[in-house]
Amino acid sequence: MKTLKSISLSLIFIFTFYGISYSQDQHSVTLKCNVAALQAGNPAYEVCQFTDQEPGTDTREFTIYAEVGDTIIWGGESSDGSAAIDIRKIKYHRGTNVFSKKDLEGETTVVGTIENETNGKPYKYKISFKIDNTGQMYSIDPKIIVGGGQ
Repeated sequence: MKTLKSISLSLIFIFTFYGISYSQDQHSVTLKCNVAALQAGNPAYEVCQFTDQEPGTDTREFTIYAEVGDTIIWGGESSDGSAAIDIRKIKYHRGTNVFSKKDLEGETTVVGTIENETNGKPYKYKISFKIDNTGQMYSIDPKIIVGGGQ
């Protein structure tokens, strides 16, 4: 009886650990932009930044570290609340494509689920967005690295 109890507890521990170690995460990525500076013609990478971006880091070097099965949700907002930043497309640029297709699309946000590892190398993509869902399309090209448990 004691052996059966020990085996049962061991199995419960193994399945619990397995579930925890392979759980999927959700990454919410928010792009904040200075709308007036964008409309004045400044490059998006100079007047926009991600909320989790380290100060002084070039927006083009912003990297999301993820694992296969993780979901990424891209959203946007103006830095002063004056307008909506509508994320319209995530487009493959280079590296291992981590998503099921080259373009992910949305109206105000874009959602993608990671399907492939990048083996420590960056997946480069382009985020395309509009201000208040009208007018000119702007873009920034950050990175994703999948695998490695960063």
